[in-house]
Amino acid sequence: MARCVYHDVYDVYITRFHFQRCVLENLRSTKKRICRTRFAADTPAAGDFSMLRPTAIRVAPHMMWRATRAHSTAGLPFSSKLAALIAKTSPEQIYSYSVPRLVKFGSWTLSGVFLVYGVSFADWSLTSSLELYSEEAQQPPSSWWKHPKLLLAARIAGSALLTLIPLTLSSIAIYAPSRIVTAVSYVPHGACEITRGALFSGKLVSRVTNLSNIARNQKTKVYTGVGPQGTDDRASFAFLLTDAHRPAWDRFYIVNRSGRFWAQDGRIFDALFGGESVRSLERSNTAQAAAPPLTTSPVQRMIAAEKTRSKIHDHAGRAKNIVMRPK
Repeated sequence: MARCVYHDVYDVYITRFHFQRCVLENLRSTKKRICRTRFAADTPAAGDFSMLRPTAIRVAPHMMWRATRAHSTAGLPFSSKLAALIAKTSPEQIYSYSVPRLVKFGSWTLSGVFLVYGVSFADWSLTSSLELYSEEAQQPPSSWWKHPKLLLAARIAGSALLTLIPLTLSSIAIYAPSRIVTAVSYVPHGACEITRGALFSGKLVSRVTNLSNIARNQKTKVYTGVGPQGTDDRASFAFLLTDAHRPAWDRFYIVNRSGRFWAQDGRIFDALFGGESVRSLERSNTAQAAAPPLTTSPVQRMIAAEKTRSKIHDHAGRAKNIVMRPK
């Protein structure tokens, strides 16, 4: 009798298991049919280019964001970029740079080398001056300018001046990396925020000031027209920003040219901190883009001309790549 009860319980569990399995299979098949129906409805027919329209591209904004910012802003005039930046209602970062670890480690190492050299030179010069003084004090001086005390004072003064050179270089090696700018943000209503590293701890220190207080060197231009951002320069790898309203030790900021500029355009700094007009910046960009390099060969000029002609038929292909790019 007990055996029959166990068999009944077993049959109930088996029946329930088969029922749940059938329900899950029905749900999976229904989901597959729905996905196939949606895919067939979204797939364009042969010769239908409606998916290349801007309305179709807006359906997948994450695919559009994968395109580089250089392509999205390369054709915009500089006046439009600057107007878009000024119209911001919240702080917008216009420059960012990551200081390499080699700079931090190398600055402390270089400072230690100069410090050891300065201390050792001071010790050697002081010891030599005292030895010469003890020898000269035993003999009477032949004239007043050869008095032992006068000669000792002159030697010590010269040694002190020569010792200050390596000690000053040691201090500069520690001080200079703390003036490297890591970020610059545009604050609405004519202000900016400059971020740098602290002197000893290396923590980020930010300060907000008016744009009129920060000035770029008038002889140095940020935008050179060379490189992907137009900021590459063979003569210098950085430029200075000066705050005339701060003391001498907190006045200069070092901005590396290899940092990332807003909209991939270095003319933003020339307009905000250099006092240059928008028309002059656009005119210089047009002149540099139109003037062919003098060092190019005829073959290179032919290749450049072919690339220019091929760009006319490249818009449809670029839009297709944006839409059909896999996730």
